[in-house]
Amino acid sequence: MSRDPRPPEPPLFGVDSMVLIYHFENHERFGPPAAALLSAAEEDRCRLVVSILGRLEVLVAPKRHGREDLCRRYREVFEAFPNLTVAPVDAMVVEVASDLRAAHNLRTPDAIHLATAVDRGAGAFVTEDERHYPAEAYGVPVLSIAEALARLAS
Repeated sequence: MSRDPRPPEPPLFGVDSMVLIYHFENHERFGPPAAALLSAAEEDRCRLVVSILGRLEVLVAPKRHGREDLCRRYREVFEAFPNLTVAPVDAMVVEVASDLRAAHNLRTPDAIHLATAVDRGAGAFVTEDERHYPAEAYGVPVLSIAEALARLAS
């Protein structure tokens, strides 16, 4: 029996676009934990996946307020942040999202974010908007940022 010389991959978390917003817009309560989760990704302790729809969501408020500097930072994150995969909305994500909408009455964007995590095989979906999501979907638990960080610490 041969051993695989590669170390195991770090855990994969699907993330709600709000996690990025909390960090980059210095949210008083959720900014520091969001920063810790993003730092964990930068340090190869976890991997993150977000739907391309998240790019639309994070750009709206900065554009509304003329904050091109913040728009530029978000674009950079979506294009080159370490261990962050930006996933397209494809036919499989749409199918899973429609199942989630039908079963849990999710809004379309929330269903797409969670479906992306399911489709990509994430171990959990991270959000602070837990009231909008079921406790789990297709075996993927929905966690707060603090719960995700606790998983990384154990």
